[in-house]
Amino acid sequence: MPLGSEQAKPQSGGDLFIVDNSLSGWTGLEYLRQWTDLAKSFDIATGFFEIGALLALDGRWQQLDKMRILMGDQVSLKTKAAFADALQSRMGRLDLSLEGEKDPNPFLNGVDAVVEAIRSGKIECRVYRKKKFHAKAYITHAKFDVIGAQALVGSSNFTRPGLTQNIELNIQIQSGQEVAQLQNWFEAHWVAAEPVEEEVLRVVTRHTRPYTPFEVYAKALHEYFRGHELTAGEWDENRSRMFPALDRYQQEGYWSLMKIARRYGGAFLCDGVGLGKTFVGLMLIERLVLHENKRVVVFAPKAAKEGVWEPHLRQWLPHLGGFGGSGDFSDLVLFSHTDLHRKGDFPARFQRITELADAVIVDEAHHFRNRGSRGDPDEEEDRRSRYWRLYDLLDHADRLTSSKRSSLAPHPPPTHRADRKPLRSRGIGGGGLPAYPDFLAICVYTAPWGLISSIFTFRTLLGVLLASEKV
Repeated sequence: MPLGSEQAKPQSGGDLFIVDNSLSGWTGLEYLRQWTDLAKSFDIATGFFEIGALLALDGRWQQLDKMRILMGDQVSLKTKAAFADALQSRMGRLDLSLEGEKDPNPFLNGVDAVVEAIRSGKIECRVYRKKKFHAKAYITHAKFDVIGAQALVGSSNFTRPGLTQNIELNIQIQSGQEVAQLQNWFEAHWVAAEPVEEEVLRVVTRHTRPYTPFEVYAKALHEYFRGHELTAGEWDENRSRMFPALDRYQQEGYWSLMKIARRYGGAFLCDGVGLGKTFVGLMLIERLVLHENKRVVVFAPKAAKEGVWEPHLRQWLPHLGGFGGSGDFSDLVLFSHTDLHRKGDFPARFQRITELADAVIVDEAHHFRNRGSRGDPDEEEDRRSRYWRLYDLLDHADRLTSSKRSSLAPHPPPTHRADRKPLRSRGIGGGGLPAYPDFLAICVYTAPWGLISSIFTFRTLLGVLLASEKV
């Protein structure tokens, strides 16, 4: 126990000194406070560290010459990437702890002293990453040899709750030989740990640096208008031109498609002829282009492009452009299936699609059911079928990367095995395939068993084409 302390009394039944924030009458905070009068340095091992612990000791820890804080994590961090991710998470926890300190201490009094001490090296911080590190120990090095070093070992993290609120169990080690063993243990892990002073400073100084009047004004505007931003539902009800034109069952289908696609990376809309799949598609286009600021590409049969999509877009969404001669400054572009075979500037335009498109819509996608000739795009005469041209177009998309996997299955399924196999290679019929939520595609196709509108991510459509062909 700290020398000269009247409060420090051995527990009944022996000389064991307990600090538990409860029955003993001792808190970890009071224990360390008293030791700051007697010690020249602290060596602290803790599973978690919060600035609040130092702020609780403000005015006392400054008496020390040195403080070393060795912290760990809940998992083994053997790889550099895992360590970086965990360190970011730990710094996030530190950031949140500072936000919590602003309630009782809105000006964060005492933080500037902590920042200066870290910069000067008076306070050093390291993270142990080799194995799970969840130790708690406080080794106090006295200024006077007659007192010597002592240690408190137990369950208290170096956080305000760990030192003041939680029911903990810590015991004091007074034996010089035992304290020396603890010191050797600390030194071994300290040498193996990673310095993180820069990361800690980056988090802490964000809360203490001076802000310009403009930054304060901009933040105030951001907070004021944050609650006034339109949600997707509010946008549908108040801004959309298509939404009021949909029947209730179409609105519910549209909502379900977006919900399922966001959650699973893909969805299917199964309907019959004449139930308005084109109107649901128009609603999706409007939502993606205007509310989510996506760039959308539509592929449709030439007859459907000229007889369905262009007239409907001109009637319902003329403000989007992207069709006829209204393609300037538009985030929507409309192609026919046969454009995939055209030369001139079309290859360059399709290359731009792979670089810029966020969403693609393929109407009457059953036209891509048959693979045809694979060909070679590098040959003098390109003999690739429509299927393989679309395949290669998506396969070479510059923005495609790997992500989670999902399984998509139509309902009802194709009746014939011969119909099922080519559809399956594009993700129609099941099978694991990658999903990428930031790219969306809608595939609409006709089959003997009905009409299906399916929503995929754009990158998923690539994964669809590359998926396993096993039936």
